[in-house]
Amino acid sequence: MARHRLGLVLLLSACGSQPPPPAAPEPAPEPAAETERPETDREMIARLNEAARRGAVVETIHGVEVRDPYRSLEEDTDETRAWIDAQSERASRMLGEWGDSAARERIEQLLSIGVISRPSVGGEHVFYLKREGDREQPALYVAGREEPLVDPLGHGERAALDWYYPSPNGRYVAFGISQNGDERSTLHVVEVEGGRVLDDRIERTKWSSVEWLNAEDGFYYTRYPKPGEPGFDADNEDAYFPRVFFHRLGTDPASDPLVFGGERGTDFPGVTVSDDDRWVAVNVFRGWSASDVYLFDRGRDPQRRVAAPTEDHGLSTVIAGEDHLTVGRVHDGMLYLHTNVDAPRYRIARVAPARASRRAAWQDVVPESDAAIDDWHVVGGKLVVHTIDDVRSRVKLFRMDGREAGEIELPTTGSVDGIGGRPTGQKVVFGFSSFLYPPSLFSYDLASGELTRVDQVQTDMDFEPFTLERVRVTSADGTEIPVTIVRRDDMERDGDRPVLLYGYGGFNVSLLPSFTRNALYWIEKGGVYAVANIRGGGELGEEWHRAGNLGNKERVFEDFEAAIRWFSESGISRPGRIAITGGSNGGLLMGAMITRAPSTFRAAATYVGLYDMVRYHRFPPAELWVSEYGSAEDPEQLTWLHAYSPYHRVREGTAYPSILVETADHDSRVYWGHSTKFAAALQDATNAEHPILFYMVRQVGHGAGTRLTDLVDRYVRQYAFLEHELGLNRAEDLADGR
Repeated sequence: MARHRLGLVLLLSACGSQPPPPAAPEPAPEPAAETERPETDREMIARLNEAARRGAVVETIHGVEVRDPYRSLEEDTDETRAWIDAQSERASRMLGEWGDSAARERIEQLLSIGVISRPSVGGEHVFYLKREGDREQPALYVAGREEPLVDPLGHGERAALDWYYPSPNGRYVAFGISQNGDERSTLHVVEVEGGRVLDDRIERTKWSSVEWLNAEDGFYYTRYPKPGEPGFDADNEDAYFPRVFFHRLGTDPASDPLVFGGERGTDFPGVTVSDDDRWVAVNVFRGWSASDVYLFDRGRDPQRRVAAPTEDHGLSTVIAGEDHLTVGRVHDGMLYLHTNVDAPRYRIARVAPARASRRAAWQDVVPESDAAIDDWHVVGGKLVVHTIDDVRSRVKLFRMDGREAGEIELPTTGSVDGIGGRPTGQKVVFGFSSFLYPPSLFSYDLASGELTRVDQVQTDMDFEPFTLERVRVTSADGTEIPVTIVRRDDMERDGDRPVLLYGYGGFNVSLLPSFTRNALYWIEKGGVYAVANIRGGGELGEEWHRAGNLGNKERVFEDFEAAIRWFSESGISRPGRIAITGGSNGGLLMGAMITRAPSTFRAAATYVGLYDMVRYHRFPPAELWVSEYGSAEDPEQLTWLHAYSPYHRVREGTAYPSILVETADHDSRVYWGHSTKFAAALQDATNAEHPILFYMVRQVGHGAGTRLTDLVDRYVRQYAFLEHELGLNRAEDLADGR
């Protein structure tokens, strides 16, 4: 916001005790002084961006000229902070003028519909995350108890519960707490009976993986290096080199032995422990397309087992250095492997630990099928397998020898959120939801085959007027792309329906039908909400993922563009009534659409996205994503990155659509400098009158751990923007029959 000088006010006063002189004739008025004209928004943006361009850089990388006109806006300086503040204040003012109290009230009501997610089993206890009403954060509950076991708000007003891991028999739970959505967790342990938090406290456990011993007296966990340890970087303390340690309850974490440390800073290890505590499988992910598996034999004698590898108890290699994903767990003396080796949609194989390194010895238990195997558990002597079939969850049961043993019938087309159970138990628990089915917690009894709904969020929302529809659109190369549509039953194909299309397309992430609270606001007012299952995701297995990563990333953008165009070609909508949205890797997708197909839609709401794909890897922890995107350090990879990088594709004199670019000051994943540079480039290049807004959220991170209040504010901004630009009120008139 521009700073205006205040006019000087001259105060005249009489002094002394003499009476004032008689009034003099009023002098002739002088010409009015010229007053300073307030700075317009356009002038303010021009001034801010002109200053930013003084730091312009042109580099030649591998023979390619790369322009970076707003390099200064990725630097945390007084000038950059002034740019961020002025732009954010402008966006806040405009969005505030476009919104209204009724919209905020309804969005708040819808986002207050509760959350049930990530169930797990420990002994006889069922644990799950739950948020109800106006509670700011989900808390950890034990089924059958009214009060939460772990309430993050007990750790601070802006604290969040990042993750939790119950011990096998349910005596303890290890959990991570962070502040302001930054995901920089501190590990704590709570005793389930009584709720006492133990003195055991371990810092630097962002994104930690915890695996308890069945004896419940200790656990394996991952954390980032401390000062003085290999891999420690004072400027990036929790970006690279996570390692596996073992902690014995009641001991000083400073003395925890190192179990495994990867050779590369981007290696991400985790472990699984066998039912008898003898075998530890170390699963090391090298990005999202490859992993290694090692076995650690702690010893046959329970009284003499070691916690960490020694000279006599080393790691043996099961699979390493290959371009495949494999995860192992030992059960009942056999190593089970969930792998895409020779099976792009995954299979489950087993092998004796002594023969695990011999590929020919792997025997299929659950072979590859048309449905991708997403997850599996051993419960009650059966394999419980979560598959993705036609972009929806299915839960199938198999005997340990691979013979089919039935299927758990789910309530509708939707998605399973976590499966829990114990090898010795008979209870399978899982979360479930769909676009029009609120989150619920289910329990399935393997012995009786009975499915019981343990808990469900409460809502008075009437879902009857809405329907879920699946269509397929044809991409540029002929590939069919699934698109899920949620709309009113009585929607007419009048070519004027407002559409909001969401996409992601990367990192093997599968977008299945799940309860999306903010979307209810859109469809309730007559809009069409849609999700495109484009390449790069995991819905159709590893081939679908790899068809959209590295040098194939353009296919992702072609898929999404095809979905946008379909809504106009189908008679549902037209470009002036279509909006798109996405965040993080989905923000990159938004940037690609803005710069490659700006005439196909009217508005884009993009958040915490990547836009400078030439320099993205320079901002930790972004080196983790090189296996997904590639790196400008490689000449061939620079070629494709520079070709699609949204920041570098911005062209002067282009009529860009309306755009809302959001970022967050506590984002520990994607650096905010992507958003400042991209927004400035668009503002200076566009020749259209459509607004291009930038907004930075304060005390909020990448998305995980965001408070309800902050979520409400975000969607109030988003829908004020979209309604203003698309004119959603006309859709509401149509929905009401006017």
